[in-house]
Amino acid sequence: MRRTDRAGLSRPSLAHLSVACAAGALHAAGFGPWPHWLLALAALTLLFAIMRRAAAQGASPAAQALLAAAFAMSWFGVGLSWLYVSMHDVGGMPAPMAAAAVVLFSAYLSLYPAAASWLAWRGLHAPGPWQLALRLAGAWTLAEMARGWVMTGFPWLAIGYGQIDGPLDGIAPLAGVYGIGALTVAVAALVAWALPCGRDTDHAVDVRRAAQAVATAVGLACLPLVSSPAQWTHAAGPTLSVRLLQGNVPQALKFDPERAQRAMQDYLAGFESGTATLTILPETAWTVPWNYTPEALAKRIETHVARGHAVAIGMPLLRTEPGSSAPRPTNSVTLFAAPKTGLPTPEPAVYDKRHLVPFGEFVPWGFRWFVQMMHIPLGDFGRGANTQRPFTVGGQRVAFNICYEDLFGEEIIDAVRGASGATILANVSNIGWFGRSHALPQHLQISRMRALETGRPMLRATNTGMTALIDAQGRVVAALPPHEAGLLDVQVQGTEGLTPFVRTGNLGVLVVALAALLGTATTRRRGLGG
Repeated sequence: MRRTDRAGLSRPSLAHLSVACAAGALHAAGFGPWPHWLLALAALTLLFAIMRRAAAQGASPAAQALLAAAFAMSWFGVGLSWLYVSMHDVGGMPAPMAAAAVVLFSAYLSLYPAAASWLAWRGLHAPGPWQLALRLAGAWTLAEMARGWVMTGFPWLAIGYGQIDGPLDGIAPLAGVYGIGALTVAVAALVAWALPCGRDTDHAVDVRRAAQAVATAVGLACLPLVSSPAQWTHAAGPTLSVRLLQGNVPQALKFDPERAQRAMQDYLAGFESGTATLTILPETAWTVPWNYTPEALAKRIETHVARGHAVAIGMPLLRTEPGSSAPRPTNSVTLFAAPKTGLPTPEPAVYDKRHLVPFGEFVPWGFRWFVQMMHIPLGDFGRGANTQRPFTVGGQRVAFNICYEDLFGEEIIDAVRGASGATILANVSNIGWFGRSHALPQHLQISRMRALETGRPMLRATNTGMTALIDAQGRVVAALPPHEAGLLDVQVQGTEGLTPFVRTGNLGVLVVALAALLGTATTRRRGLGG
């Protein structure tokens, strides 16, 4: 039942590792392609039950770390398999190299839950339900936060996203996605503790404490139901009419000059045919800066703008940074809007992307050789300022973010704070890089979480999907089918007021996670099993 290596550290059995791998794949499926909060929660519960059984058989913290690593390799390997599409199908990287890159990246991401599990199980042998729940929740939450910060961060598939539409997502306005993740881990650990460890161990289930653990888990799951963004925010300003355009330009043809000009013409037709106050085009709808726009098309846009119809266009720009003599491209959104009567024509308002994508918009040191294996236009982009004013359109303040910038809730809230903070959020994306993969529904989950955290509606205009309106409660009000060209006309009500998460960011969750670890460490030294 138990094996020991030469260093005297027990190792998990092959059966335990296999179950952990299966649970990780199940967890990934809970984010997409079968997004359901119960599926993701069940996968974590299964992992923690296996860990408790392994602990009852003498597993060391290192063995628990191996179980977590096996779980995470499947979690990230399956959940992020769409990276292969961008590198091989679009980028032309040899298939073995692209597959190896996904595996190695998944292995790197697996280090975080592995380290968290080692820390959580250190010094534990037969923990009580609350001690186990607090240690796992504290350690895993710190690891999730570290994963979202180290080397510019990659918090995609953070545990909290898997709880969208479940009871636990109600904590988003209070503690954000990491708070939801902490609560999810705690609930899963409590339920896992209540499950039998097996007849071959001396850790029989205490029925009374098991019932208490399950009751506590149910109570924690229901607790967020009392919270809602509507408690902290309220409607503000007039309703804004918006048209969202989805071009569905194949990524392989996006930078072909003829196809790019036809895309301009199609987007222009979608803009001219509408009466919306604001029309939003996707990220890099224009593949060239504005001054390269054909004159006839530019004049038609300016004419429709003069009639009172603003348009926001995703496009690269050439900007000269302070202290630099050479301009650098930026990934930007440019707003063209008619000036108020009697005022001079202003310069177009611009938002420059601030959180750039490694390997896509900047090349990490030492990886130039890797990027050169992909035959796609990549380079080093300039970064936008951390604080950029929202666009004022139709009595609303619209703050843009580009592509995976909406993955970083602690940055999105910067645009919401203050007297001139955003009343509406807008994301423009081009996920054509990832084909017909589950990256699209996963990204929709991320945008929905930002709406829940901030109590702000989120507009999404994308190249291939998911183009949608998300209301201030995180619900998808309207959406276009993915992988089809189309337009979506919506009415958006902006909101004002600050949720607790907007006020404090991740600080509260960080403090609670640290307290959970330190508090249970003190409990262990005193010999209390609770």
